[in-house]
Amino acid sequence: MLLIKRPVDIITRIYRARDISMLYPQVMGHESVNANTRMNVTIRNQTTSLAKALVQPDMRTVIDGSYEIKNNQRGILSLSLIGLADFGGAHPMTMVKSLTMDTSTGENLALHQLFMQDEQYKKIINAEILRQIKAREIPLLDSFNGISPEQDYYVSDQVLVIYFQLYELSPYAAGFPYFPIPIFMLSSVIPENSILSRMNYFI
Repeated sequence: MLLIKRPVDIITRIYRARDISMLYPQVMGHESVNANTRMNVTIRNQTTSLAKALVQPDMRTVIDGSYEIKNNQRGILSLSLIGLADFGGAHPMTMVKSLTMDTSTGENLALHQLFMQDEQYKKIINAEILRQIKAREIPLLDSFNGISPEQDYYVSDQVLVIYFQLYELSPYAAGFPYFPIPIFMLSSVIPENSILSRMNYFI
């Protein structure tokens, strides 16, 4: 049975500190006050953590940031926070951190929490990433050793997107390596109570 879940309402806020200006989303008027608060605390904390991670203590760092909503349907809010650090000479550094939250509880979910605990999901995802690396001829700094349980990801409609930070997998010039994986490919490792089970069908 299809359960219709209302998208959350979002407004834009600004986090400001010395040499820092970052836009971030705030959830408004959600039916659950506790879930509303939990999501907003998580988003705000991730925003400040992202800014701190970009600051270089030995040089002036000017940081600008924004966000992108990747999914706001079926009780899933998935978003990316993007921070750009300018060091006044050296090439700028960009970092992206994503959150995927169950809007009924406000809980932010790590990648491993989306799947059964037998780690079969890693085998499926790793195989697809390897296939895409070869097909797209993505340059690597070293061999690909597989994803981690806390791997960066977001959800976008019927797609799970795995990604890596700059220098984590590829040279800086290659940008952020993103690997879209259709959720239907993961059907065998998605438990019934996973938020991904809500996305694993079409209307």
